[in-house]
Amino acid sequence: MVSFFGRSTLDTVTEMNPCVPGSFEGKESAPRVKDVERPRFDPEARPLVSVVIVNYDSGAYLVDCVRSLVNSTYPNLELIVVDNASDDDSVTRVEALYEHVEVIRNPVNVGYSKASNIGIANANGEFVVIMNPDIVVDRDWLNGLLDAAHRHPRAAFFQPKILLMDDPHILNSAGNMIHIAGFGICRGIGTLDSERFQAESQICYASGACVLARLEGLLEIGPMEELFFAYGEDKDWGWRALMMEWQSVYVPSSRILHKWSPSLGRSPEKFYFLEFERLLSIWKNYSKRTLILLTPIFLVVEISVLLYALARGWLGEKIRSYADLVRMRCVISEKRTIIQNHRRVPDRFLVNRFVTKFEHPYVGRVGFVLDRLISIIFTHVRDSI
Repeated sequence: MVSFFGRSTLDTVTEMNPCVPGSFEGKESAPRVKDVERPRFDPEARPLVSVVIVNYDSGAYLVDCVRSLVNSTYPNLELIVVDNASDDDSVTRVEALYEHVEVIRNPVNVGYSKASNIGIANANGEFVVIMNPDIVVDRDWLNGLLDAAHRHPRAAFFQPKILLMDDPHILNSAGNMIHIAGFGICRGIGTLDSERFQAESQICYASGACVLARLEGLLEIGPMEELFFAYGEDKDWGWRALMMEWQSVYVPSSRILHKWSPSLGRSPEKFYFLEFERLLSIWKNYSKRTLILLTPIFLVVEISVLLYALARGWLGEKIRSYADLVRMRCVISEKRTIIQNHRRVPDRFLVNRFVTKFEHPYVGRVGFVLDRLISIIFTHVRDSI
């Protein structure tokens, strides 16, 4: 099978649009929210699915991840590991145990987005899964995702229910939402898996920890934005999908485990990456009118983040995020111009899909105060967007 993202195809769409590869029509309309009624997915059809695992010094997690994929019930998998110049033996161990796994070794750490795009470019499946190495999948994880893909032809991304590996009763993500100020919000994170998240639903974006992508959709949406070295690439993918009339769907019948810890959020380096990607997403994806109307919200959030950074001793990382955005302003402006000129869905539809609340148990009282203030401001400007 010839890959949708084979060399010639990817080069062709890149020449059409060097910043956001894809076929754009420039049509403005309301987003499509209903899909065609179709019979359930026939597992006997078994389209080839390429699984791309981006690895960097993941130790034993990578072997466990690959083992769970090999032991899953879906028979037609292509497994690709893209290694970002790891110093450990994680890839060597996989090669010794699983000879059929294709390994691509990058000479340097090129970041999560670029490594994912390298994997997509080498994939041969009708669908591609981007996956973290610290994932263990349920044996039947893929059937539910493919069934949803069959029933939702205008959806490009599909996310399983992601549970914590250390406590499978606790959610890591039941689909992700976009906060009006550019934050990515994992629904249900840190809470008990409950009836609230048992229904299949549309979301703003699928978690990059494990996302099934329809390659047909990627030809319009484009690959991951490589300006995101770490974090935020999944949110940007889903945001751009919404702008191009493609949907993202949360599929709770598919279940996986993720080795995630809230302590990772207390790293100054992660704080820098999260702030950089948040501001980059806002600058690149909102229209000029929306940026102006949401300025009061942005100012409230920036003051809050600056105070938080000062209290944590991370003010240098926050200033660094500003400096890097200024340094890259020409590249970002070029990408922004192309996205805004070719988007199909205006912000007045998208912002109604976004949220104004920080639904996260680790935010605390400050989050509640910000929620109230942001909600009040947004209520006054929403109809003008």
